[in-house]
Amino acid sequence: MNVYIRTNFSDKVGLGHLKRSTRFALEMKKKAINCIFVLDNDCLGNLVNFEKIFLYKNSKKFSSEIKDAKLFCKHTKNSEKGYVLIDDYRLGKKWEQYVSNCHKKIIIFDDLEDKEHFADVIINYNPKNISSLKYDFSRNKKDKCNFLINPRYNIISKQNIKKNYNFLKSKFYITFYIGAGGNQNTFYKLLVNLAKKINNSYNIKLLMIVGPLSKNKNLIYKLAKKYECIETISGYDNLYYIIKKTKIFVGTSGTAIFETAFLKTPSILFYISKNQESDIFSLEKIGHYFFLRSKDLLLTDKFIKLIFLVFKYYSRFQSFIKKPEIKIDNNGTKRLVNSIFFTQNNKKKKNIKKILKHKFKHTYKIRPVEDKDINHYLYCRNLEINKKNSSNYISVPILDHYIWWFKTNRKSYVLLRNGIKILYFYEEKLTFISKNNYLLSGWFACVKNCTIKEILQALNWQRNKNKKVKCISFIKKTNHLSIKLSKYIGWKNMDKKNKIINILARNFKINRNKFIFQER
Repeated sequence: MNVYIRTNFSDKVGLGHLKRSTRFALEMKKKAINCIFVLDNDCLGNLVNFEKIFLYKNSKKFSSEIKDAKLFCKHTKNSEKGYVLIDDYRLGKKWEQYVSNCHKKIIIFDDLEDKEHFADVIINYNPKNISSLKYDFSRNKKDKCNFLINPRYNIISKQNIKKNYNFLKSKFYITFYIGAGGNQNTFYKLLVNLAKKINNSYNIKLLMIVGPLSKNKNLIYKLAKKYECIETISGYDNLYYIIKKTKIFVGTSGTAIFETAFLKTPSILFYISKNQESDIFSLEKIGHYFFLRSKDLLLTDKFIKLIFLVFKYYSRFQSFIKKPEIKIDNNGTKRLVNSIFFTQNNKKKKNIKKILKHKFKHTYKIRPVEDKDINHYLYCRNLEINKKNSSNYISVPILDHYIWWFKTNRKSYVLLRNGIKILYFYEEKLTFISKNNYLLSGWFACVKNCTIKEILQALNWQRNKNKKVKCISFIKKTNHLSIKLSKYIGWKNMDKKNKIINILARNFKINRNKFIFQER
Protein backbone atom coordinates (compact mmCIF):
# COMPACT_ATOMS: atom_id res chain seq x y z
CA MET A 1 0.00 0.00 0.00
CA ASN A 2 1.27 3.48 -0.89
CA VAL A 3 0.66 6.60 1.19
CA TYR A 4 1.59 9.86 -0.52
CA ILE A 5 2.37 12.55 2.05
CA ARG A 6 1.84 16.06 0.69
CA THR A 7 3.56 18.48 3.02
CA ASN A 8 5.97 21.36 2.94
CA PHE A 9 8.43 23.41 4.99
CA SER A 10 10.08 26.80 4.65
CA ASP A 11 11.32 29.73 6.73
CA LYS A 12 7.70 30.81 7.23
CA VAL A 13 6.14 27.38 7.75
CA GLY A 14 8.87 25.84 9.90
CA LEU A 15 9.57 22.19 10.57
CA GLY A 16 6.38 21.33 12.44
CA HIS A 17 4.55 19.78 9.50
CA LEU A 18 7.61 17.84 8.40
CA LYS A 19 8.24 16.44 11.89
CA ARG A 20 4.62 15.41 12.32
CA SER A 21 4.45 13.78 8.89
CA THR A 22 7.74 11.94 9.48
CA ARG A 23 6.54 10.53 12.81
CA PHE A 24 3.35 9.37 11.12
CA ALA A 25 5.38 7.78 8.30
CA LEU A 26 7.67 5.95 10.73
CA GLU A 27 4.63 4.39 12.42
CA MET A 28 3.17 3.38 9.05
CA LYS A 29 6.52 1.86 8.06
CA LYS A 30 6.24 -0.52 11.02
CA LYS A 31 3.04 -1.84 9.40
CA ALA A 32 4.76 -2.32 6.03
CA ILE A 33 3.01 0.70 4.50
CA ASN A 34 5.12 2.43 1.85
CA CYS A 35 5.36 6.19 2.34
CA ILE A 36 6.32 8.70 -0.34
CA PHE A 37 6.83 12.37 0.56
CA VAL A 38 5.64 14.90 -2.02
CA LEU A 39 7.38 18.25 -1.41
CA ASP A 40 7.64 21.57 -3.22
CA ASN A 41 11.40 21.27 -3.81
CA ASP A 42 14.53 19.63 -2.48
CA CYS A 43 15.40 22.41 -0.01
CA LEU A 44 16.43 20.51 3.16
CA GLY A 45 14.96 17.35 1.60
CA ASN A 46 17.72 15.42 3.36
CA LEU A 47 15.64 15.73 6.56
CA VAL A 48 13.24 13.16 5.11
CA ASN A 49 14.58 9.60 4.99
CA PHE A 50 11.82 8.33 2.72
CA GLU A 51 11.26 8.27 -1.03
CA LYS A 52 10.63 11.83 -2.23
CA ILE A 53 8.91 13.54 -5.13
CA PHE A 54 9.54 17.23 -5.84
CA LEU A 55 6.81 19.11 -7.70
CA TYR A 56 8.57 22.40 -8.50
CA LYS A 57 11.86 22.88 -10.29
CA ASN A 58 13.74 25.72 -11.93
CA SER A 59 12.53 28.38 -9.45
CA LYS A 60 8.85 27.54 -10.04
CA LYS A 61 6.61 27.92 -7.00
CA PHE A 62 3.19 26.96 -5.69
CA SER A 63 0.55 29.27 -7.21
CA SER A 64 -2.84 27.60 -6.77
CA GLU A 65 -4.55 24.52 -5.35
CA ILE A 66 -5.73 23.20 -8.74
CA LYS A 67 -2.32 23.61 -10.43
CA ASP A 68 -0.69 21.87 -7.48
CA ALA A 69 -3.28 19.06 -7.57
CA LYS A 70 -2.67 18.50 -11.30
CA LEU A 71 1.09 18.36 -10.72
CA PHE A 72 0.57 15.94 -7.83
CA CYS A 73 -1.53 13.58 -9.96
CA LYS A 74 0.92 13.86 -12.88
CA HIS A 75 3.86 12.82 -10.69
CA THR A 76 1.99 9.93 -9.04
CA LYS A 77 -0.12 8.59 -11.93
CA ASN A 78 2.39 5.89 -12.89
CA SER A 79 2.53 4.56 -9.34
CA GLU A 80 0.03 2.43 -7.48
CA LYS A 81 -3.12 4.26 -6.40
CA GLY A 82 -3.02 4.84 -2.69
CA TYR A 83 -3.94 7.02 0.25
CA VAL A 84 -3.01 10.71 0.30
CA LEU A 85 -2.06 12.35 3.61
CA ILE A 86 -2.17 16.17 3.54
CA ASP A 87 -0.25 18.24 6.10
CA ASP A 88 -0.24 21.58 4.30
CA TYR A 89 -2.37 24.61 5.21
CA ARG A 90 -2.39 25.84 1.58
CA LEU A 91 -4.62 22.99 0.44
CA GLY A 92 -8.37 22.56 0.85
CA LYS A 93 -11.54 21.29 -0.80
CA LYS A 94 -10.55 22.03 -4.43
CA TRP A 95 -7.26 20.16 -4.14
CA GLU A 96 -8.83 17.23 -2.32
CA GLN A 97 -11.71 16.85 -4.80
CA TYR A 98 -9.35 16.80 -7.77
CA VAL A 99 -6.91 14.30 -6.22
CA SER A 100 -9.80 12.08 -5.04
CA ASN A 101 -10.25 11.08 -8.69
CA CYS A 102 -6.67 9.79 -8.84
CA HIS A 103 -6.29 8.06 -5.49
CA LYS A 104 -8.26 5.96 -3.01
CA LYS A 105 -8.67 8.15 0.06
CA ILE A 106 -7.78 11.60 1.35
CA ILE A 107 -6.50 12.01 4.94
CA ILE A 108 -6.00 15.52 6.33
CA PHE A 109 -4.82 17.35 9.43
CA ASP A 110 -7.44 20.05 10.05
CA ASP A 111 -5.60 22.22 12.61
CA LEU A 112 -6.84 25.63 11.53
CA GLU A 113 -10.51 24.64 11.15
CA ASP A 114 -10.99 27.46 8.65
CA LYS A 115 -11.68 25.72 5.32
CA GLU A 116 -14.12 23.42 3.60
CA HIS A 117 -12.75 19.95 2.85
CA PHE A 118 -13.46 16.86 0.80
CA ALA A 119 -11.75 14.19 2.90
CA ASP A 120 -12.23 10.58 3.94
CA VAL A 121 -10.36 10.96 7.23
CA ILE A 122 -10.00 14.15 9.27
CA ILE A 123 -7.53 14.38 12.17
CA ASN A 124 -7.70 17.10 14.80
CA TYR A 125 -6.16 16.60 18.24
CA ASN A 126 -6.46 20.14 19.58
CA PRO A 127 -7.62 19.87 23.23
CA LYS A 128 -10.34 22.45 22.52
CA ASN A 129 -12.15 19.68 20.61
CA ILE A 130 -12.07 17.19 23.48
CA SER A 131 -15.82 17.07 23.06
CA SER A 132 -16.39 16.16 19.40
CA LEU A 133 -19.52 18.30 19.61
CA LYS A 134 -17.29 21.38 19.48
CA TYR A 135 -15.95 20.46 16.06
CA ASP A 136 -17.76 21.79 12.95
CA PHE A 137 -18.41 18.60 10.98
CA SER A 138 -20.35 20.45 8.27
CA ARG A 139 -17.16 21.90 6.71
CA ASN A 140 -16.32 18.50 5.25
CA LYS A 141 -18.33 17.90 2.08
CA LYS A 142 -17.63 14.18 1.59
CA ASP A 143 -19.95 11.54 3.02
CA LYS A 144 -18.86 8.79 5.40
CA CYS A 145 -15.85 10.65 6.70
CA ASN A 146 -13.95 9.15 9.63
CA PHE A 147 -13.48 11.99 12.15
CA LEU A 148 -10.56 11.37 14.51
CA ILE A 149 -11.11 14.30 16.88
CA ASN A 150 -9.39 13.80 20.22
CA PRO A 151 -6.11 14.75 21.99
CA ARG A 152 -5.46 11.00 22.25
CA TYR A 153 -4.47 11.19 18.56
CA ASN A 154 -1.63 13.65 19.18
CA ILE A 155 1.59 12.95 17.33
CA ILE A 156 4.55 13.25 19.68
CA SER A 157 7.82 11.40 19.54
CA LYS A 158 8.09 7.75 20.58
CA GLN A 159 11.69 8.29 21.69
CA ASN A 160 12.83 6.96 25.04
CA ILE A 161 13.73 9.32 27.86
CA LYS A 162 17.51 9.12 27.95
CA LYS A 163 19.90 11.22 29.96
CA ASN A 164 21.69 13.71 27.71
CA TYR A 165 22.22 16.66 30.04
CA ASN A 166 23.70 16.98 33.52
CA PHE A 167 21.17 18.71 35.80
CA LEU A 168 22.70 20.01 39.03
CA LYS A 169 20.68 19.50 42.20
CA SER A 170 21.71 22.94 43.44
CA LYS A 171 20.07 24.71 40.49
CA PHE A 172 16.44 25.54 39.68
CA TYR A 173 16.10 25.07 35.90
CA ILE A 174 13.73 27.02 33.66
CA THR A 175 13.68 25.92 30.01
CA PHE A 176 12.61 28.19 27.13
CA TYR A 177 11.63 26.80 23.72
CA ILE A 178 9.97 28.51 20.77
CA GLY A 179 10.03 25.61 18.33
CA ALA A 180 12.51 24.23 15.81
CA GLY A 181 12.28 27.30 13.59
CA GLY A 182 11.06 29.97 15.98
CA ASN A 183 12.38 33.51 16.31
CA GLN A 184 14.69 33.67 19.32
CA ASN A 185 14.14 37.43 19.44
CA THR A 186 10.81 36.63 21.11
CA PHE A 187 12.66 35.78 24.33
CA TYR A 188 15.55 38.22 24.05
CA LYS A 189 14.31 41.16 26.14
CA LEU A 190 12.77 38.83 28.70
CA LEU A 191 16.02 36.87 29.09
CA VAL A 192 18.15 40.00 29.47
CA ASN A 193 15.99 41.40 32.26
CA LEU A 194 15.55 38.01 33.89
CA ALA A 195 19.29 37.37 33.88
CA LYS A 196 19.91 40.77 35.51
CA LYS A 197 17.33 39.96 38.16
CA ILE A 198 18.85 36.54 38.87
CA ASN A 199 22.44 37.84 38.95
CA ASN A 200 24.09 35.97 41.83
CA SER A 201 21.09 36.20 44.15
CA TYR A 202 19.18 33.12 42.96
CA ASN A 203 20.19 29.56 42.11
CA ILE A 204 18.22 29.71 38.85
CA LYS A 205 19.56 28.40 35.54
CA LEU A 206 17.93 29.43 32.23
CA LEU A 207 18.14 26.83 29.47
CA MET A 208 17.50 28.10 25.94
CA ILE A 209 16.70 25.38 23.40
CA VAL A 210 17.84 26.66 20.00
CA GLY A 211 16.15 24.79 17.13
CA PRO A 212 17.93 23.91 13.86
CA LEU A 213 16.05 26.59 11.87
CA SER A 214 15.88 29.19 14.65
CA LYS A 215 16.03 32.82 13.62
CA ASN A 216 18.29 35.30 15.44
CA LYS A 217 20.02 32.48 17.30
CA ASN A 218 23.22 34.55 17.57
CA LEU A 219 21.40 36.91 19.96
CA ILE A 220 20.94 34.02 22.37
CA TYR A 221 24.48 32.72 21.95
CA LYS A 222 25.81 36.17 22.87
CA LEU A 223 23.60 36.32 25.96
CA ALA A 224 24.89 32.91 27.08
CA LYS A 225 28.45 34.24 26.90
CA LYS A 226 27.54 37.36 28.85
CA TYR A 227 25.40 35.82 31.61
CA GLU A 228 26.46 32.75 33.54
CA CYS A 229 22.85 31.87 34.38
CA ILE A 230 21.97 31.36 30.67
CA GLU A 231 22.91 28.23 28.75
CA THR A 232 21.99 27.23 25.20
CA ILE A 233 20.93 23.75 24.12
CA SER A 234 21.28 22.93 20.42
CA GLY A 235 21.78 19.93 18.15
CA TYR A 236 19.64 17.62 20.31
CA ASP A 237 17.40 15.11 18.51
CA ASN A 238 15.78 14.04 21.78
CA LEU A 239 14.60 16.74 24.20
CA TYR A 240 12.50 14.51 26.44
CA TYR A 241 15.02 14.29 29.29
CA ILE A 242 15.55 18.07 29.33
CA ILE A 243 11.81 18.79 29.29
CA LYS A 244 11.11 16.19 31.99
CA LYS A 245 13.84 17.33 34.37
CA THR A 246 13.35 21.08 34.06
CA LYS A 247 11.36 22.73 36.85
CA ILE A 248 9.43 25.10 34.57
CA PHE A 249 8.90 24.91 30.82
CA VAL A 250 8.14 28.17 29.00
CA GLY A 251 7.23 27.70 25.36
CA THR A 252 4.83 27.76 22.47
CA SER A 253 1.62 25.78 22.60
CA GLY A 254 2.30 23.51 19.64
CA THR A 255 3.48 19.95 20.13
CA ALA A 256 4.90 21.06 23.49
CA ILE A 257 1.35 20.97 24.92
CA PHE A 258 1.36 17.20 24.63
CA GLU A 259 5.05 16.60 25.33
CA THR A 260 4.93 18.50 28.63
CA ALA A 261 1.60 16.88 29.57
CA PHE A 262 3.06 13.42 28.81
CA LEU A 263 6.23 14.18 30.80
CA LYS A 264 4.30 15.90 33.65
CA THR A 265 6.33 19.10 33.34
CA PRO A 266 4.80 22.25 34.91
CA SER A 267 4.52 24.80 32.10
CA ILE A 268 3.73 28.36 31.09
CA LEU A 269 2.51 28.15 27.50
CA PHE A 270 1.71 30.83 24.95
CA TYR A 271 0.54 30.86 21.35
CA ILE A 272 2.15 32.73 18.46
CA SER A 273 0.08 31.44 15.52
CA LYS A 274 -3.53 30.52 14.79
CA ASN A 275 -2.90 26.77 14.75
CA GLN A 276 -1.59 27.02 18.35
CA GLU A 277 -4.72 28.67 19.74
CA SER A 278 -6.67 26.56 22.15
CA ASP A 279 -9.25 26.73 24.90
CA ILE A 280 -7.84 27.12 28.40
CA PHE A 281 -10.55 24.96 29.97
CA SER A 282 -9.75 22.12 27.57
CA LEU A 283 -6.02 22.55 28.24
CA GLU A 284 -6.79 22.21 31.94
CA LYS A 285 -8.12 18.71 31.26
CA ILE A 286 -4.64 17.58 30.21
CA GLY A 287 -2.91 19.46 33.06
CA HIS A 288 -2.11 22.95 31.68
CA TYR A 289 -3.43 26.00 33.54
CA PHE A 290 -1.13 28.82 32.39
CA PHE A 291 -1.83 29.92 28.81
CA LEU A 292 -0.85 33.35 27.48
CA ARG A 293 -0.60 35.31 24.24
CA SER A 294 2.80 36.00 22.67
CA LYS A 295 2.37 39.72 23.34
CA ASP A 296 2.28 38.96 27.07
CA LEU A 297 6.00 38.15 26.75
CA LEU A 298 6.56 41.80 25.86
CA LEU A 299 5.24 42.77 29.30
CA THR A 300 8.67 41.90 30.62
CA ASP A 301 8.34 43.17 34.18
CA LYS A 302 5.03 41.40 34.72
CA PHE A 303 6.21 38.16 33.15
CA ILE A 304 9.29 38.15 35.36
CA LYS A 305 7.07 38.75 38.41
CA LEU A 306 5.07 35.67 37.45
CA ILE A 307 8.22 33.56 37.03
CA PHE A 308 9.55 34.55 40.45
CA LEU A 309 6.16 33.92 42.09
CA VAL A 310 6.10 30.47 40.49
CA PHE A 311 9.66 29.96 41.77
CA LYS A 312 8.57 31.02 45.28
CA TYR A 313 5.40 28.93 45.32
CA TYR A 314 6.74 26.07 43.23
CA SER A 315 4.94 23.29 45.12
CA ARG A 316 1.62 24.97 44.26
CA PHE A 317 2.64 25.46 40.63
CA GLN A 318 3.79 21.86 40.36
CA SER A 319 0.45 20.56 41.62
CA PHE A 320 -1.42 21.89 38.56
CA ILE A 321 0.02 19.23 36.24
CA LYS A 322 -0.71 16.36 38.65
CA LYS A 323 -3.73 14.10 38.20
CA PRO A 324 -5.16 15.56 34.96
CA GLU A 325 -8.63 14.51 33.86
CA ILE A 326 -7.22 13.15 30.58
CA LYS A 327 -3.84 11.43 30.65
CA ILE A 328 -1.64 12.03 27.61
CA ASP A 329 0.66 9.30 26.31
CA ASN A 330 2.84 8.94 23.21
CA ASN A 331 0.75 6.29 21.46
CA GLY A 332 -1.36 8.72 19.44
CA THR A 333 0.35 7.94 16.13
CA LYS A 334 -0.20 4.22 16.66
CA ARG A 335 -3.90 4.85 17.32
CA LEU A 336 -4.16 6.86 14.12
CA VAL A 337 -2.55 4.18 11.97
CA ASN A 338 -4.75 1.47 13.46
CA SER A 339 -7.91 3.58 13.13
CA ILE A 340 -7.25 4.55 9.52
CA PHE A 341 -5.82 1.36 8.05
CA PHE A 342 -6.69 -1.59 10.25
CA THR A 343 -10.02 -1.00 12.00
CA GLN A 344 -13.03 -2.21 10.05
CA ASN A 345 -16.26 -0.23 9.95
CA ASN A 346 -14.81 2.56 11.99
CA LYS A 347 -16.77 5.37 10.38
CA LYS A 348 -17.71 7.75 13.14
CA LYS A 349 -21.13 9.28 13.02
CA LYS A 350 -21.82 12.71 14.38
CA ASN A 351 -22.85 12.40 17.95
CA ILE A 352 -26.20 13.85 18.84
CA LYS A 353 -26.37 15.10 22.37
CA LYS A 354 -29.49 13.93 24.11
CA ILE A 355 -30.64 16.29 26.81
CA LEU A 356 -32.84 14.56 29.31
CA LYS A 357 -34.80 16.69 31.71
CA HIS A 358 -34.90 15.25 35.20
CA LYS A 359 -36.83 16.70 38.04
CA PHE A 360 -34.83 16.49 41.22
CA LYS A 361 -34.05 18.59 44.23
CA HIS A 362 -30.97 20.76 43.89
CA THR A 363 -28.05 19.84 46.11
CA TYR A 364 -25.72 22.62 47.21
CA LYS A 365 -22.15 22.62 48.43
CA ILE A 366 -19.80 25.39 49.54
CA ARG A 367 -16.06 24.79 49.36
CA PRO A 368 -12.91 26.92 49.49
CA VAL A 369 -11.60 28.03 46.10
CA GLU A 370 -8.66 25.88 44.96
CA ASP A 371 -5.68 26.68 42.75
CA LYS A 372 -7.29 24.76 39.90
CA ASP A 373 -10.12 27.32 39.89
CA ILE A 374 -7.62 29.94 38.69
CA ASN A 375 -8.93 30.36 35.13
CA HIS A 376 -12.62 29.92 35.87
CA TYR A 377 -12.37 32.57 38.62
CA LEU A 378 -11.00 35.07 36.08
CA TYR A 379 -13.52 34.06 33.42
CA CYS A 380 -16.41 34.75 35.80
CA ARG A 381 -14.92 38.00 37.09
CA ASN A 382 -14.73 39.24 33.48
CA LEU A 383 -18.32 38.35 32.62
CA GLU A 384 -20.37 41.39 31.60
CA ILE A 385 -22.86 40.80 34.44
CA ASN A 386 -20.01 41.19 36.94
CA LYS A 387 -17.88 43.87 35.25
CA LYS A 388 -20.73 46.39 35.20
CA ASN A 389 -21.03 46.12 39.00
CA SER A 390 -17.31 46.05 39.69
CA SER A 391 -15.19 48.93 40.98
CA ASN A 392 -13.32 48.63 37.66
CA TYR A 393 -15.29 47.87 34.49
CA ILE A 394 -12.18 46.88 32.50
CA SER A 395 -11.54 43.15 32.05
CA VAL A 396 -8.69 41.86 34.19
CA PRO A 397 -5.78 40.77 31.90
CA ILE A 398 -4.82 37.13 32.33
CA LEU A 399 -1.17 37.86 33.20
CA ASP A 400 -2.24 40.34 35.91
CA HIS A 401 -4.62 37.71 37.25
CA TYR A 402 -1.95 35.01 37.45
CA ILE A 403 0.33 37.39 39.40
CA TRP A 404 -2.50 38.42 41.72
CA TRP A 405 -3.47 34.79 42.33
CA PHE A 406 -0.15 33.94 43.96
CA LYS A 407 0.12 37.22 45.90
CA THR A 408 -3.40 37.71 47.25
CA ASN A 409 -4.43 37.14 50.84
CA ARG A 410 -8.06 36.95 49.76
CA LYS A 411 -9.98 33.87 50.92
CA SER A 412 -12.53 32.84 48.33
CA TYR A 413 -15.32 30.28 48.35
CA VAL A 414 -17.61 28.87 45.69
CA LEU A 415 -21.24 27.77 45.89
CA LEU A 416 -21.98 24.72 43.75
CA ARG A 417 -25.39 23.58 42.57
CA ASN A 418 -25.34 19.89 41.63
CA GLY A 419 -21.57 20.20 41.13
CA ILE A 420 -21.83 23.29 38.90
CA LYS A 421 -20.16 26.53 40.05
CA ILE A 422 -22.84 29.15 40.67
CA LEU A 423 -21.32 31.91 42.78
CA TYR A 424 -17.90 33.04 44.02
CA PHE A 425 -17.73 35.01 47.25
CA TYR A 426 -14.76 36.18 49.24
CA GLU A 427 -13.33 37.95 52.25
CA GLU A 428 -10.07 39.87 52.40
CA LYS A 429 -8.29 41.24 55.43
CA LEU A 430 -7.81 45.02 55.15
CA THR A 431 -4.31 45.44 56.55
CA PHE A 432 -4.23 49.17 55.74
CA ILE A 433 -6.93 49.85 58.36
CA SER A 434 -4.90 49.36 61.52
CA LYS A 435 -7.31 50.16 64.35
CA ASN A 436 -9.70 47.29 63.70
CA ASN A 437 -9.51 43.84 62.22
CA TYR A 438 -11.69 44.50 59.16
CA LEU A 439 -12.64 42.06 56.41
CA LEU A 440 -13.66 43.23 52.95
CA SER A 441 -16.55 41.14 51.63
CA GLY A 442 -17.81 40.67 48.06
CA TRP A 443 -19.23 38.24 45.54
CA PHE A 444 -19.77 37.68 41.81
CA ALA A 445 -21.89 35.24 39.83
CA CYS A 446 -20.66 32.37 37.66
CA VAL A 447 -23.89 31.97 35.68
CA LYS A 448 -26.78 34.17 34.61
CA ASN A 449 -29.36 31.98 36.34
CA CYS A 450 -27.84 32.47 39.79
CA THR A 451 -30.91 33.08 41.96
CA ILE A 452 -31.45 35.52 44.83
CA LYS A 453 -32.06 32.53 47.10
CA GLU A 454 -28.63 31.10 46.20
CA ILE A 455 -26.86 34.42 46.74
CA LEU A 456 -28.45 34.75 50.17
CA GLN A 457 -27.55 31.15 51.01
CA ALA A 458 -23.85 31.80 50.33
CA LEU A 459 -23.72 35.19 52.05
CA ASN A 460 -25.58 33.93 55.13
CA TRP A 461 -23.09 31.06 55.38
CA GLN A 462 -20.30 33.65 55.25
CA ARG A 463 -21.99 35.88 57.87
CA ASN A 464 -22.35 32.99 60.31
CA LYS A 465 -18.70 32.09 59.80
CA ASN A 466 -17.52 35.65 60.54
CA LYS A 467 -19.87 36.68 63.38
CA LYS A 468 -17.06 38.05 65.53
CA VAL A 469 -15.33 39.99 62.77
CA LYS A 470 -16.09 43.50 61.52
CA CYS A 471 -16.89 43.38 57.79
CA ILE A 472 -16.89 46.17 55.21
CA SER A 473 -18.31 46.24 51.70
CA PHE A 474 -18.84 48.82 48.99
CA ILE A 475 -21.55 48.54 46.34
CA LYS A 476 -22.01 50.48 43.14
CA LYS A 477 -25.10 52.66 43.39
CA THR A 478 -26.40 51.19 40.13
CA ASN A 479 -26.18 47.63 41.54
CA HIS A 480 -29.76 47.59 42.80
CA LEU A 481 -29.83 43.83 43.46
CA SER A 482 -26.89 43.91 45.89
CA ILE A 483 -28.27 46.98 47.64
CA LYS A 484 -31.61 45.24 48.07
CA LEU A 485 -30.04 42.00 49.34
CA SER A 486 -27.64 43.66 51.78
CA LYS A 487 -30.35 44.56 54.29
CA TYR A 488 -31.38 40.91 54.59
CA ILE A 489 -27.92 39.82 55.72
CA GLY A 490 -27.20 42.47 58.31
CA TRP A 491 -25.42 45.23 56.36
CA LYS A 492 -25.87 48.90 57.32
CA ASN A 493 -24.76 52.03 55.52
CA MET A 494 -21.68 53.69 57.00
CA ASP A 495 -21.80 57.27 58.16
CA LYS A 496 -20.69 59.45 55.24
CA LYS A 497 -18.23 61.22 57.56
CA ASN A 498 -16.50 57.98 58.50
CA LYS A 499 -12.79 58.35 57.67
CA ILE A 500 -12.60 54.70 56.62
CA ILE A 501 -14.60 55.56 53.47
CA ASN A 502 -11.80 57.86 52.26
CA ILE A 503 -9.20 55.19 53.07
CA LEU A 504 -11.15 52.57 51.07
CA ALA A 505 -11.73 54.92 48.13
CA ARG A 506 -8.02 55.81 48.00
CA ASN A 507 -6.73 52.24 48.27
CA PHE A 508 -9.16 50.78 45.73
CA LYS A 509 -8.96 53.83 43.44
CA ILE A 510 -12.71 54.38 43.26
CA ASN A 511 -14.98 57.40 43.22
CA ARG A 512 -16.71 57.46 46.60
CA ASN A 513 -19.69 59.29 45.09
CA LYS A 514 -20.51 56.28 42.89
CA PHE A 515 -20.57 53.73 45.72
CA ILE A 516 -22.46 52.92 48.89
CA PHE A 517 -20.17 51.91 51.77
CA GLN A 518 -21.53 49.42 54.30
CA GLU A 519 -20.45 47.63 57.44
CA ARG A 520 -21.65 44.68 59.44
